[in-house]
Amino acid sequence: MPDFPAPFPEQSRGPDSDSIIDLSTAVDRVAELIEQSNGKLLVMTGAGASTDSGIPDYRSPSGRYVKNHTRPIFFQEFLANTSFRQRYWARGYLGWPQMLKAKPNITHFALQSMMDDGHISGLITQNVDHLHHEAGTPKDKVVELHGTLYEVSCLSCHHTEDRHVYQQRLDDLNQEWKTYQQEIVATGEEPKTNPDGDVELPPTVSFDTFNIPPCQNCGEQLVKPRVVFFGENIETEVKQKAASMVESCEAMLIVGSSLATFSAFRLVKRAKELGKPVGVLNMGPTRSDNIIDWKIELNSSVVLENVMRQVCI
Repeated sequence: MPDFPAPFPEQSRGPDSDSIIDLSTAVDRVAELIEQSNGKLLVMTGAGASTDSGIPDYRSPSGRYVKNHTRPIFFQEFLANTSFRQRYWARGYLGWPQMLKAKPNITHFALQSMMDDGHISGLITQNVDHLHHEAGTPKDKVVELHGTLYEVSCLSCHHTEDRHVYQQRLDDLNQEWKTYQQEIVATGEEPKTNPDGDVELPPTVSFDTFNIPPCQNCGEQLVKPRVVFFGENIETEVKQKAASMVESCEAMLIVGSSLATFSAFRLVKRAKELGKPVGVLNMGPTRSDNIIDWKIELNSSVVLENVMRQVCI
C-alpha cells in the first residue's frame, strides 16, 4: 500500500554532486539507455511529469509535503465518518473543472512519440490525471499504479462509474455549491488544486450541506474516486501488471518521481535486483539515489523533447 514516508534523510537533500545537469550530456545518457534497451524500455512517471501541465506536486525537493500546507488523503480518514467524506467530495467537486483544464505537456507527447517509434515498450504512472491517455498512449500500454480520477468506485459493492457522470450527479444534488463553483470560475478566484484533484478552501467553510450521491448499484454512500489513498491497498491486478512490466523490460527510466512511496520504489528495486539499468530524470533527491545507475536533475520536458528529436525517425 502507498506509505507516508518521512522527509528524505538530511544527507540526501539538495542536488547530488554526481547528478547530470548538462543538457547535452543528459540527452546522450537517455538516448544511450534507449539504445541499450532494444525497444524494451519501461518508463515510470510521477508528479514531476505533470507539473508543466499546471498540476502541482505535494513534495518539496527535501521530500516534505508542502503543497498548500497539506498532505495526501489517508484511506482510514475517508472511511471514518460522513463529515470527512463530505469535506473531500466538496473540495473534489470544486477541483474537477480545474483538473479538466490540464492538458498533456511536452513530456507526455515526447514519451508517446518514442513509444510510437518503438523505443518504449510500456509505461507505469503514479499520476491520477489521465494525461498520458490524452497524449495518445494506448490504454493497454499504461498502468495507472495509483488509480485515476476519471472513475469513481463504491467501497461496498465495487461498482464503478465515470467521473463525468458522477460530477453531474453532484451538480444535481448540490445547487448551492454549483452556484458557488460558477462564481469562483467567473471571478477567476479559483482555489488552488491539489494533486489528488481536490482544492484548498478556507477553514471557515462548512461542508455540512454537501450531499454525496449514493452508489447507483447498492445505494451506499461509500463512493470514492478510483484513486489509491495513502493506507489503501493497490489493486492486485494493477500490482501484478506493473511487476510483469518490470520483469520483461530491458531497462527503466524514471521521470519526475522521487519514488517516495514504496509501491513505486520497490519496482525500481526489483529492476536493479534483476540487473537492469535504471536512469532517473527528476529534480531533487529520490529514494533510489543509492541504487540507480545515474540521475539527471533537469526539466523533463526540455530533456525528453531533445531525446525525441535525436532517436525518433
